[in-house]
Amino acid sequence: MDNYLEQQDAQDQQIDLKGIANKYLAYWYWIALSGIIALIIAFLYLRYTPDSYKTAAKIKVLTEKESTALNLDLDKLLGKGNVNLENERAVLQSFRLNRQVVNQLNLQVQYFQSGRVNKSEVFNAPFKVVFEPELAKPDAELQFQITLQDKGYQLVNLESEATLQVPNFYFEKPTQDFPFTIQPANAQSLVANDNPVYEVKISSQTQATQNLLQAIKIAPDGKDSDILILSLEDPSKQKAQQVLNTLIEVYTQDGITDRQEVSKRTIAFIDERFTYLTTELDSIEVAKGSYKQNNNLSIFEADAASMIQKKSIKDEQLFEAETQLLLADVLDKSIASNQDIKLLPANIGLNSGAVNTLVSDYNAAVLEYNKWKATAGDNNPRVKILKASITDLNNNIQRSLSGYKTQLQQSLSQNKRAQGLAQQSFKTLPSKEKILRSIERQQILKENLYLLLLQKREEAAITMAVTAANVKVIDYAITNSIPVAPKRKIVLLAALLLGLGLPIGILYLKFLTNTKIYTSKDVENINPKTAIVGEIPVIPNAKQAIKLTSGNTQTEEAFRTLIHNLNFTLHNKQTNQGQVIAVTSSVKGEGKTTVAFNIAQTYFHLKKKVLLVGADLRNPQLHTLIGSSKDKAGLSNYLSNQTSNWQDILIHMDANSNQFDLLLSGPIPPMPTVLLSSARFQAFLNEAKAHYDYIIVDTAPTLLVADTLTFMDGIDYTAYVVRSGVTEKPLIEYSKKLVDQKKIKNMGYIINDIDFKGSYGYGYNYGYGYGYHAETVKKKWYQFKK
Repeated sequence: MDNYLEQQDAQDQQIDLKGIANKYLAYWYWIALSGIIALIIAFLYLRYTPDSYKTAAKIKVLTEKESTALNLDLDKLLGKGNVNLENERAVLQSFRLNRQVVNQLNLQVQYFQSGRVNKSEVFNAPFKVVFEPELAKPDAELQFQITLQDKGYQLVNLESEATLQVPNFYFEKPTQDFPFTIQPANAQSLVANDNPVYEVKISSQTQATQNLLQAIKIAPDGKDSDILILSLEDPSKQKAQQVLNTLIEVYTQDGITDRQEVSKRTIAFIDERFTYLTTELDSIEVAKGSYKQNNNLSIFEADAASMIQKKSIKDEQLFEAETQLLLADVLDKSIASNQDIKLLPANIGLNSGAVNTLVSDYNAAVLEYNKWKATAGDNNPRVKILKASITDLNNNIQRSLSGYKTQLQQSLSQNKRAQGLAQQSFKTLPSKEKILRSIERQQILKENLYLLLLQKREEAAITMAVTAANVKVIDYAITNSIPVAPKRKIVLLAALLLGLGLPIGILYLKFLTNTKIYTSKDVENINPKTAIVGEIPVIPNAKQAIKLTSGNTQTEEAFRTLIHNLNFTLHNKQTNQGQVIAVTSSVKGEGKTTVAFNIAQTYFHLKKKVLLVGADLRNPQLHTLIGSSKDKAGLSNYLSNQTSNWQDILIHMDANSNQFDLLLSGPIPPMPTVLLSSARFQAFLNEAKAHYDYIIVDTAPTLLVADTLTFMDGIDYTAYVVRSGVTEKPLIEYSKKLVDQKKIKNMGYIINDIDFKGSYGYGYNYGYGYGYHAETVKKKWYQFKK
């Protein structure tokens, strides 16, 4: 027995997948309708959404060595890239480069044409709009409508609704309302077509650049690869190709410009130094010339040699003058010591021709005198003449020699002065040489620096002219002919899943937040210890219950099963005494009166004596089922009038109509609880047991009033009615508490108004539907189940 109970608990804990599926399948038509609508929306979306194509380009980033010359790179031999691709990706995705792309392609201006449903972008419009930002508000987004006419344009500002008629195809005078110019892309082919209306959207340069940055994707081709893949998805193939190719060109030129910047700065620095060096060289040349001029220098070596030569000449001249002076003194002394007529020394080296001539003449005269004197004597006239001539010659020699000596003295003095000057000049020559060498050294230094800078400038100019790009284009932009968006299969699948999942999700939330009970399982989950004695299907019109036919309907079968379960429960029945069955509920509106009426009627069909008592004295409803008035005499009259007889106020239903005895509630009394708790009511029940097999008591709801609980001790069995889709789950908790507190004994649940074919059927729709008369009125598929 314990094993059986454990198996039953395990089965109860298992998830009822079939029941959960049936809950959702009850709304299959709404789920299917939602899926169909979602697919229709998806088809419309795919029909009118322009296809986007993926355009990709590949570039290889080169190192400094790769872009200049061949080299042996260990990383390359090992298959590893030595380029920081993240840095290059950052450059390619920089705002600066992409703004240049926007400017070159004029991407801040977009052209659209309206179709029957949506607008599509046109990349190659027949005219070009050039935005003039100084005439518009900063960062403003402008929209215009341009209608292409036979001889011009019609401009409309969609924000201010201003219009302007342009009489030709060139609009070159922008205004505040129209801050742009227009020029035809091709004036010869600029003609109005079937759709001449264009909508022009002008966004700020910043916004257009940000949009481009979001659209372009850059990723490496592999983990250790130096190749970057640039991709862009756009409906216009030509636009995407131009954008990527332009970005590559801008990136390439930017790299070249960066490399040329060093050469440009080098050239600029050298040109600046040239100006300074030219000024310094000119200054040095002027200083050198002035110094040479002031110091009588031309070429230093030649000047030094000249000075030495001059000094040597002066020394020779001085020596010659001194020698001539000494010779003159020797001759002068010889003349002075020559008292007799004697020969004078001749050709002693005097440079005076006059003196030498006179001496020669004197010696010739002396020789002739001596010859004549020896032959003719002193008195010879010839001798006397010769003697007088010798005397004159002697005097002339003395005078000439004296003049020559004076001349030599002067020449000696001059030579000594010249020698002193030459000696002084020769002494200053080293200092002059030092100063001149210093000037020449500065000149040579500046000249060498000038030549070096000139060489470096030429090298920088050559480097700048031959600067290579640091990128190699492997593939320019190529567009895949297969569209990448919208992804048709994914969109259709997502639409189907969304269409099916949305109603299922709504139903899940509905079921999750629903606090009402619907089936016996809901009740058993809360109060598993109390039996469920009956499950009553929907009764379309409860007030027609007294007109039940003898056919085998679902309702009849349900109540027969209920009666069978009640009989099985009431196993202690005495043969000479009837059973009292109280039919109650937690609140009103759960169908206890209808259930009580049908229980009584079903017992009557089984040939039992049945009394149906209306014990709901506060809100009686039993009279409505038989078309009587609520003020008709009933239980309240009997309990309040001690002399009355309850049998006198019974309603005896016609047996041919398959009815039974009925005691209505009667007029509403002032204190129902007092009457129902009285001994007279207990005596009435005991007395009725002697006359009837079953006394069915329709009681008041237990939660609202305490009337029912006052006479529960005299009740053999309590049928607690809960209504599917109406009774809240906390009310089941309340009824469980009544049982646990023993306020109600021997109780069982009757679940009323179950829609077995509705939302919570759990597959029980076959339970009472067997037989020729089992067909019930079916609701339309589009109607909600209550």
